[in-house]
Amino acid sequence: MGRSVRLWGWALALSLLLHVCLLGGLEWRLPHRTSPPEPPPIDVRLVPPPPPVAVAASPSPSPRPPPAHEPAVPRPAVRLPPPSIAPAPEPPAEAAAPEAPADESVVVVPHPPALTPPQPVVEAPMAGPAEPATAPSVPLNALPPRIDLTFELRYGLASGEQTLVWVNDGEHYTLASVAGATGLTGLFYRGRFAQTSRGRVTPHGLQPEEFWDQRGDRRSSARFDQAQGQITLIPEKGVPRHFPYQGEVQDVLSLFFQFALTAPPAAGQRLAYRVFNGKKLRDYAYEVRGEAMLDTALGPLQTLHIAQVADDDGRFEVWLAIDHHYLPVRVLRSDDAGREMELRIRSIVP
Repeated sequence: MGRSVRLWGWALALSLLLHVCLLGGLEWRLPHRTSPPEPPPIDVRLVPPPPPVAVAASPSPSPRPPPAHEPAVPRPAVRLPPPSIAPAPEPPAEAAAPEAPADESVVVVPHPPALTPPQPVVEAPMAGPAEPATAPSVPLNALPPRIDLTFELRYGLASGEQTLVWVNDGEHYTLASVAGATGLTGLFYRGRFAQTSRGRVTPHGLQPEEFWDQRGDRRSSARFDQAQGQITLIPEKGVPRHFPYQGEVQDVLSLFFQFALTAPPAAGQRLAYRVFNGKKLRDYAYEVRGEAMLDTALGPLQTLHIAQVADDDGRFEVWLAIDHHYLPVRVLRSDDAGREMELRIRSIVP
Protein backbone atom coordinates (compact mmCIF):
# COMPACT_ATOMS: atom_id res chain seq x y z
CA MET A 1 0.00 0.00 0.00
CA GLY A 2 2.77 2.50 0.87
CA ARG A 3 4.67 1.50 -2.18
CA SER A 4 1.75 2.23 -4.47
CA VAL A 5 1.32 5.63 -2.84
CA ARG A 6 4.93 6.45 -3.66
CA LEU A 7 4.58 5.45 -7.23
CA TRP A 8 1.46 7.51 -7.53
CA GLY A 9 3.30 10.48 -6.00
CA TRP A 10 6.16 10.13 -8.41
CA ALA A 11 3.78 9.87 -11.29
CA LEU A 12 1.94 12.95 -10.11
CA ALA A 13 5.21 14.88 -9.75
CA LEU A 14 6.35 13.78 -13.18
CA SER A 15 3.05 14.82 -14.68
CA LEU A 16 3.30 18.22 -13.04
CA LEU A 17 6.85 18.60 -14.28
CA LEU A 18 5.79 17.74 -17.83
CA HIS A 19 2.93 20.24 -17.67
CA VAL A 20 5.26 22.90 -16.38
CA CYS A 21 7.73 22.22 -19.18
CA LEU A 22 5.08 22.22 -21.78
CA LEU A 23 3.57 25.44 -20.53
CA GLY A 24 6.96 27.07 -20.16
CA GLY A 25 8.09 25.98 -23.62
CA LEU A 26 4.99 27.43 -25.26
CA GLU A 27 5.48 30.73 -23.54
CA TRP A 28 9.09 30.89 -24.68
CA ARG A 29 8.30 30.02 -28.28
CA LEU A 30 5.32 32.32 -28.59
CA PRO A 31 7.35 35.51 -28.29
CA HIS A 32 9.60 34.27 -31.18
CA ARG A 33 6.56 33.56 -33.33
CA THR A 34 4.90 36.83 -32.51
CA SER A 35 8.00 38.99 -32.93
CA PRO A 36 8.85 37.95 -36.54
CA PRO A 37 5.39 38.77 -37.93
CA GLU A 38 5.76 42.32 -36.57
CA PRO A 39 8.50 43.37 -39.08
CA PRO A 40 6.59 42.16 -42.17
CA PRO A 41 3.68 44.50 -41.52
CA ILE A 42 6.23 47.29 -41.23
CA ASP A 43 7.54 46.44 -44.76
CA VAL A 44 4.02 46.28 -46.09
CA ARG A 45 3.21 49.72 -44.72
CA LEU A 46 6.35 51.14 -46.30
CA VAL A 47 5.17 49.97 -49.74
CA PRO A 48 2.77 52.96 -50.26
CA PRO A 49 5.68 55.35 -50.78
CA PRO A 50 7.32 53.12 -53.44
CA PRO A 51 6.43 55.57 -56.27
CA PRO A 52 9.36 57.83 -55.43
CA VAL A 53 11.54 54.81 -54.61
CA ALA A 54 10.60 53.10 -57.90
CA VAL A 55 11.37 56.22 -59.94
CA ALA A 56 14.74 56.54 -58.30
CA ALA A 57 15.48 52.90 -58.97
CA SER A 58 14.48 53.08 -62.69
CA PRO A 59 17.44 55.19 -63.76
CA SER A 60 19.79 52.46 -62.61
CA PRO A 61 21.57 52.35 -66.01
CA SER A 62 22.29 56.10 -65.90
CA PRO A 63 22.39 57.29 -62.28
CA ARG A 64 24.12 60.52 -63.39
CA PRO A 65 20.92 62.36 -64.31
CA PRO A 66 19.30 62.14 -60.84
CA PRO A 67 16.58 64.60 -61.91
CA ALA A 68 14.92 61.72 -63.72
CA HIS A 69 11.53 62.94 -62.47
CA GLU A 70 10.75 65.39 -65.39
CA PRO A 71 13.86 65.02 -67.61
CA ALA A 72 12.60 61.54 -68.42
CA VAL A 73 11.22 63.16 -71.61
CA PRO A 74 14.48 64.71 -72.87
CA ARG A 75 16.44 61.50 -72.26
CA PRO A 76 15.07 59.74 -75.34
CA ALA A 77 16.12 62.77 -77.38
CA VAL A 78 19.70 62.41 -76.12
CA ARG A 79 19.80 58.70 -76.79
CA LEU A 80 18.48 59.03 -80.32
CA PRO A 81 21.41 59.69 -82.68
CA PRO A 82 19.57 61.44 -85.57
CA PRO A 83 20.23 65.17 -85.27
CA SER A 84 16.89 65.91 -86.87
CA ILE A 85 15.11 64.76 -83.69
CA ALA A 86 17.35 66.77 -81.41
CA PRO A 87 15.58 70.08 -82.12
CA ALA A 88 12.26 68.57 -80.96
CA PRO A 89 13.24 68.41 -77.27
CA GLU A 90 14.31 72.06 -77.33
CA PRO A 91 10.82 73.41 -76.54
CA PRO A 92 10.52 71.30 -73.35
CA ALA A 93 14.03 72.36 -72.39
CA GLU A 94 12.97 76.00 -72.57
CA ALA A 95 9.86 75.23 -70.55
CA ALA A 96 12.05 73.62 -67.89
CA ALA A 97 14.53 76.49 -68.02
CA PRO A 98 14.28 77.12 -64.27
CA GLU A 99 15.93 73.73 -63.68
CA ALA A 100 19.46 74.85 -64.50
CA PRO A 101 21.20 71.57 -63.62
CA ALA A 102 18.86 69.55 -65.77
CA ASP A 103 19.47 71.82 -68.82
CA GLU A 104 23.21 71.67 -68.30
CA SER A 105 23.15 67.89 -68.28
CA VAL A 106 21.26 67.89 -71.57
CA VAL A 107 23.39 70.61 -73.14
CA VAL A 108 24.17 67.99 -75.79
CA VAL A 109 21.26 69.54 -77.72
CA PRO A 110 23.35 72.55 -78.81
CA HIS A 111 25.16 70.22 -81.26
CA PRO A 112 22.25 70.25 -83.76
CA PRO A 113 22.67 74.01 -84.41
CA ALA A 114 25.68 72.92 -86.44
CA LEU A 115 23.10 72.30 -89.19
CA THR A 116 22.44 76.05 -89.56
CA PRO A 117 25.63 76.95 -91.52
CA PRO A 118 24.16 75.73 -94.84
CA GLN A 119 21.40 78.37 -94.63
CA PRO A 120 23.56 81.41 -95.39
CA VAL A 121 25.24 79.48 -98.19
CA VAL A 122 21.87 79.05 -99.92
CA GLU A 123 20.85 82.70 -99.49
CA ALA A 124 24.06 84.11 -100.93
CA PRO A 125 23.76 82.62 -104.44
CA MET A 126 20.07 83.54 -104.68
CA ALA A 127 20.70 87.21 -104.00
CA GLY A 128 23.46 87.47 -106.61
CA PRO A 129 21.66 86.69 -109.88
CA ALA A 130 18.53 88.64 -108.93
CA GLU A 131 20.22 92.05 -109.33
CA PRO A 132 21.35 91.97 -112.96
CA ALA A 133 17.98 90.59 -114.11
CA THR A 134 16.16 93.84 -113.29
CA ALA A 135 18.69 96.28 -114.77
CA PRO A 136 17.23 97.83 -117.98
CA SER A 137 19.62 98.29 -120.87
CA VAL A 138 17.88 101.45 -122.15
CA PRO A 139 16.30 104.21 -120.02
CA LEU A 140 12.68 104.60 -121.11
CA ASN A 141 10.42 107.63 -120.68
CA ALA A 142 7.47 107.08 -118.38
CA LEU A 143 4.08 107.16 -120.12
CA PRO A 144 0.62 107.27 -118.49
CA PRO A 145 -1.28 103.95 -118.48
CA ARG A 146 -3.73 105.40 -121.04
CA ILE A 147 -3.46 108.22 -123.58
CA ASP A 148 -6.11 109.30 -126.11
CA LEU A 149 -4.90 111.31 -129.12
CA THR A 150 -7.23 112.91 -131.66
CA PHE A 151 -5.89 114.17 -135.01
CA GLU A 152 -7.26 116.14 -137.90
CA LEU A 153 -6.72 114.00 -140.99
CA ARG A 154 -6.02 115.23 -144.50
CA TYR A 155 -5.53 112.79 -147.34
CA GLY A 156 -5.37 114.37 -150.78
CA LEU A 157 -8.67 116.21 -151.19
CA ALA A 158 -10.37 114.19 -148.46
CA SER A 159 -10.53 115.15 -144.81
CA GLY A 160 -11.41 113.25 -141.71
CA GLU A 161 -10.45 112.40 -138.17
CA GLN A 162 -8.16 109.81 -136.68
CA THR A 163 -7.96 108.63 -133.06
CA LEU A 164 -5.01 106.86 -131.51
CA VAL A 165 -5.40 105.15 -128.11
CA TRP A 166 -2.44 103.91 -126.06
CA VAL A 167 -3.00 101.49 -123.12
CA ASN A 168 -0.27 99.76 -121.11
CA ASP A 169 0.21 98.04 -117.75
CA GLY A 170 3.99 98.36 -117.64
CA GLU A 171 4.58 94.93 -119.22
CA HIS A 172 2.13 94.82 -122.13
CA TYR A 173 0.68 97.45 -124.42
CA THR A 174 -2.20 97.87 -126.86
CA LEU A 175 -2.41 100.55 -129.57
CA ALA A 176 -5.60 101.13 -131.53
CA SER A 177 -6.06 103.56 -134.43
CA VAL A 178 -9.32 104.36 -136.21
CA ALA A 179 -9.62 106.82 -139.12
CA GLY A 180 -12.79 107.92 -140.91
CA ALA A 181 -14.00 110.63 -143.25
CA THR A 182 -15.94 113.58 -141.87
CA GLY A 183 -18.16 116.28 -143.35
CA LEU A 184 -18.87 116.15 -147.09
CA THR A 185 -15.97 113.78 -147.57
CA GLY A 186 -17.97 111.15 -145.71
CA LEU A 187 -20.42 111.08 -148.58
CA PHE A 188 -17.73 109.82 -150.95
CA TYR A 189 -15.46 107.85 -148.62
CA ARG A 190 -17.30 105.30 -146.53
CA GLY A 191 -15.95 102.70 -144.22
CA ARG A 192 -13.12 102.96 -141.72
CA PHE A 193 -9.42 102.39 -141.70
CA ALA A 194 -8.51 100.61 -138.44
CA GLN A 195 -5.25 99.16 -137.15
CA THR A 196 -4.34 97.51 -133.82
CA SER A 197 -0.95 96.60 -132.39
CA ARG A 198 -0.34 94.49 -129.28
CA GLY A 199 2.88 93.38 -127.64
CA ARG A 200 5.29 93.70 -124.75
CA VAL A 201 7.11 96.60 -123.10
CA THR A 202 10.77 95.58 -122.75
CA PRO A 203 13.91 97.39 -121.51
CA HIS A 204 14.58 98.20 -125.19
CA GLY A 205 11.11 99.61 -125.84
CA LEU A 206 8.14 98.04 -127.62
CA GLN A 207 8.14 94.52 -129.00
CA PRO A 208 5.07 93.90 -131.20
CA GLU A 209 3.54 90.44 -131.09
CA GLU A 210 0.26 90.87 -133.02
CA PHE A 211 -0.99 93.32 -135.64
CA TRP A 212 -4.44 93.72 -137.26
CA ASP A 213 -5.23 95.81 -140.32
CA GLN A 214 -8.69 96.62 -141.67
CA ARG A 215 -9.24 98.78 -144.77
CA GLY A 216 -12.95 98.87 -145.46
CA ASP A 217 -13.99 95.25 -145.97
CA ARG A 218 -10.45 93.89 -146.33
CA ARG A 219 -8.85 92.44 -143.24
CA SER A 220 -5.49 90.89 -142.45
CA SER A 221 -3.41 90.02 -139.41
CA ALA A 222 0.21 89.33 -138.60
CA ARG A 223 2.07 87.51 -135.85
CA PHE A 224 5.56 88.43 -134.69
CA ASP A 225 7.48 85.42 -133.36
CA GLN A 226 10.88 86.55 -132.16
CA ALA A 227 11.79 83.09 -130.82
CA GLN A 228 11.24 81.51 -134.26
CA GLY A 229 12.69 84.56 -136.04
CA GLN A 230 9.62 84.93 -138.23
CA ILE A 231 6.71 87.28 -138.99
CA THR A 232 3.64 85.61 -140.47
CA LEU A 233 1.12 87.67 -142.48
CA ILE A 234 -2.32 86.05 -142.68
CA PRO A 235 -4.40 87.77 -145.40
CA GLU A 236 -8.16 87.50 -145.66
CA LYS A 237 -7.68 85.49 -148.82
CA GLY A 238 -4.75 83.50 -150.03
CA VAL A 239 -1.96 81.68 -148.27
CA PRO A 240 0.08 83.11 -145.36
CA ARG A 241 3.29 84.94 -146.14
CA HIS A 242 6.44 84.80 -144.02
CA PHE A 243 9.06 87.48 -143.34
CA PRO A 244 12.31 87.17 -141.37
CA TYR A 245 12.23 88.65 -137.86
CA GLN A 246 15.62 90.33 -137.46
CA GLY A 247 16.96 93.35 -135.61
CA GLU A 248 14.67 96.09 -134.21
CA VAL A 249 11.20 95.31 -135.58
CA GLN A 250 8.21 97.68 -135.26
CA ASP A 251 4.86 98.11 -136.96
CA VAL A 252 3.42 101.40 -138.25
CA LEU A 253 1.63 102.08 -134.94
CA SER A 254 4.24 100.94 -132.42
CA LEU A 255 6.89 103.02 -134.22
CA PHE A 256 5.33 106.29 -132.94
CA PHE A 257 5.47 105.18 -129.29
CA GLN A 258 8.89 103.62 -129.74
CA PHE A 259 10.08 107.13 -130.59
CA ALA A 260 8.25 108.52 -127.53
CA LEU A 261 9.72 105.94 -125.12
CA THR A 262 13.32 106.27 -126.29
CA ALA A 263 13.46 110.06 -127.01
CA PRO A 264 15.38 112.20 -127.19
CA PRO A 265 18.14 110.80 -129.37
CA ALA A 266 21.20 112.96 -129.90
CA ALA A 267 21.04 115.52 -132.71
CA GLY A 268 22.32 114.07 -135.93
CA GLN A 269 21.88 110.49 -134.66
CA ARG A 270 20.35 107.96 -137.04
CA LEU A 271 17.78 105.40 -135.93
CA ALA A 272 17.29 102.14 -137.81
CA TYR A 273 14.11 100.03 -137.61
CA ARG A 274 12.53 97.26 -139.63
CA VAL A 275 8.88 98.34 -140.03
CA PHE A 276 5.86 96.24 -140.97
CA ASN A 277 2.97 98.26 -142.50
CA GLY A 278 0.39 95.51 -142.78
CA LYS A 279 1.47 94.46 -146.28
CA LYS A 280 5.22 94.37 -146.39
CA LEU A 281 8.35 94.57 -144.21
CA ARG A 282 11.00 97.17 -144.98
CA ASP A 283 14.18 98.52 -143.38
CA TYR A 284 14.11 102.25 -142.68
CA ALA A 285 16.61 104.75 -141.33
CA TYR A 286 15.57 107.96 -139.53
CA GLU A 287 17.58 111.01 -138.65
CA VAL A 288 17.05 113.67 -135.97
CA ARG A 289 16.54 117.08 -137.58
CA GLY A 290 16.55 118.93 -134.24
CA GLU A 291 13.99 120.93 -132.29
CA ALA A 292 11.31 123.13 -133.86
CA MET A 293 8.41 125.29 -132.64
CA LEU A 294 5.09 124.09 -134.07
CA ASP A 295 1.71 125.87 -134.11
CA THR A 296 -1.09 123.46 -133.20
CA ALA A 297 -4.68 123.44 -131.94
CA LEU A 298 -3.15 123.13 -128.46
CA GLY A 299 -1.05 126.25 -129.01
CA PRO A 300 2.66 126.54 -129.79
CA LEU A 301 4.53 123.36 -128.93
CA GLN A 302 8.26 122.73 -128.74
CA THR A 303 8.86 119.60 -130.80
CA LEU A 304 11.61 117.21 -131.84
CA HIS A 305 11.66 116.69 -135.61
CA ILE A 306 12.55 113.20 -136.93
CA ALA A 307 12.49 112.33 -140.63
CA GLN A 308 12.99 109.20 -142.66
CA VAL A 309 16.15 109.23 -144.72
CA ALA A 310 15.15 109.86 -148.37
CA ASP A 311 14.61 106.71 -150.43
CA ASP A 312 12.23 105.42 -153.09
CA ASP A 313 9.55 104.44 -150.57
CA GLY A 314 7.91 107.81 -150.06
CA ARG A 315 8.15 110.40 -147.32
CA PHE A 316 7.77 110.06 -143.58
CA GLU A 317 8.27 112.82 -140.98
CA VAL A 318 7.08 113.14 -137.38
CA TRP A 319 7.14 115.95 -134.80
CA LEU A 320 7.23 114.85 -131.14
CA ALA A 321 5.92 117.22 -128.42
CA ILE A 322 8.76 117.54 -125.88
CA ASP A 323 6.45 118.72 -123.06
CA HIS A 324 3.85 115.99 -123.78
CA HIS A 325 5.85 112.76 -123.29
CA TYR A 326 7.35 113.12 -126.79
CA LEU A 327 4.00 112.11 -128.30
CA PRO A 328 3.45 112.65 -132.05
CA VAL A 329 1.59 115.92 -132.76
CA ARG A 330 2.19 116.12 -136.50
CA VAL A 331 2.84 113.39 -139.09
CA LEU A 332 3.58 113.77 -142.81
CA ARG A 333 3.53 110.68 -145.00
CA SER A 334 3.37 109.93 -148.71
CA ASP A 335 2.88 106.71 -150.62
CA ASP A 336 4.41 105.31 -153.80
CA ALA A 337 1.85 107.13 -155.93
CA GLY A 338 2.80 110.48 -154.42
CA ARG A 339 -0.41 110.90 -152.42
CA GLU A 340 0.28 112.72 -149.17
CA MET A 341 -1.35 112.18 -145.80
CA GLU A 342 -1.05 114.63 -142.90
CA LEU A 343 -2.09 114.33 -139.24
CA ARG A 344 -2.32 117.38 -136.93
CA ILE A 345 -3.05 117.09 -133.24
CA ARG A 346 -6.42 118.28 -131.91
CA SER A 347 -6.41 116.94 -128.36
CA ILE A 348 -4.33 114.89 -125.92
CA VAL A 349 -5.99 113.19 -122.92
CA PRO A 350 -4.57 113.24 -120.36
